[in-house]
Amino acid sequence: MTLIQAVLIPSAWTQYQLYRWANFEEGKPQDGAVPIGEFFDTTVKVVEYAKIPNMPVEFHTGIAASETGKYGLWLKGDPAIWMAGLADGVLLDRDKLGMSGRALYQADFYLPSSDQFLPSIAVLAMEPMAPGEKQPVSFYRFGLSKNVFLYFSHVVKDEEQARIFKQDKAFLTKIPRPGWHRFAIVFEGVSTIRCYIDGQQPSFSPVEESTLRKLQVGIMLAEKDAAYECFVDNLSIQWTPEDAPLPECPYAGSWGGSGTGSATPAPPAQATPQLPSDMVSTQRPATLEWLDTNTGWQRAHASNTEMLVYFMAPRIPATQKLDGLIQSSSDAQAFLGKYILVKIDVNQLEGGHLAKKFRIFKVPTMVILNPKGDEIGKAIYRSTDDWNTFFAQFGQR
Repeated sequence: MTLIQAVLIPSAWTQYQLYRWANFEEGKPQDGAVPIGEFFDTTVKVVEYAKIPNMPVEFHTGIAASETGKYGLWLKGDPAIWMAGLADGVLLDRDKLGMSGRALYQADFYLPSSDQFLPSIAVLAMEPMAPGEKQPVSFYRFGLSKNVFLYFSHVVKDEEQARIFKQDKAFLTKIPRPGWHRFAIVFEGVSTIRCYIDGQQPSFSPVEESTLRKLQVGIMLAEKDAAYECFVDNLSIQWTPEDAPLPECPYAGSWGGSGTGSATPAPPAQATPQLPSDMVSTQRPATLEWLDTNTGWQRAHASNTEMLVYFMAPRIPATQKLDGLIQSSSDAQAFLGKYILVKIDVNQLEGGHLAKKFRIFKVPTMVILNPKGDEIGKAIYRSTDDWNTFFAQFGQR
């Protein structure tokens, strides 16, 4: 199946596709990046996190150490240079979503402790700027304003007032600080827009607005009162033509509670299926060790052992059903036990990148790699599969 064919067949899409991801790991903005502001060369730079002095421990430890990588974006604002920002050059047409699809316009911001100054920072979904322009002409903006409130706005250049402006003061006090947080503008279907921080919605979300259609993702710092430095990472767009649950946010654990960060609760139909009694093992299931990508690859390479990579999205019914089959089948556990096991959530940014690399257009899918990293087997789970029919796709192994 070609990529074009996969795009045209809705049933082949069961996860969010990574449409664009700027993580700055090449040490520079990606090709096609669009500058925002009059003094872009001095107000926006790619920096190496380890070389930033006097940052608190939360800046680059824990989940932030893996989510933010080695490099990120530094923005500077002050009264003399009040606007700084960057947009990615790739456009997504909202019409691509149909009636029920979703698109996530996202950026990760580092927020200092609550007693420190915080300027107006925001993630943007913006119409492209014409060559030579320094500011977006029309855009949606979701962000924070000076430690006062969280807001969403629809702005058109040269109009005195925003066409839409909504705010939430109480939400700002709930955000755990200091730490990294993922800001997302989410388009649903034809006209609905929702806003999230780490999967949490402010009171003004959702908003009904359908005017702007072809949009690129951007970030902006605007400050007229004081000098400020801001750090941003993972400028990205994900999308799906289906009404699928939003990805779990990696920073959700900082909010306490369950730490799942579920942006919307899974409907009852997505609960873990109850297996027929004849499929449920009466023996205690074997413990399978599922590793992250880097650890799994290192072990496979060091031990010259084949690696089995499980591409999945944890909240979809098909993944939950396959997980149930694995737990109930001693044959499944014996088979999987022969490999170094890696589990990849394709709805995370790195997982989506790897899914594109291995041409994974439907999950759950398992791929077997030899110690050199070459694909030597693949099985795509179908709703009618039991373990034997799923396993049979690998051939004689």
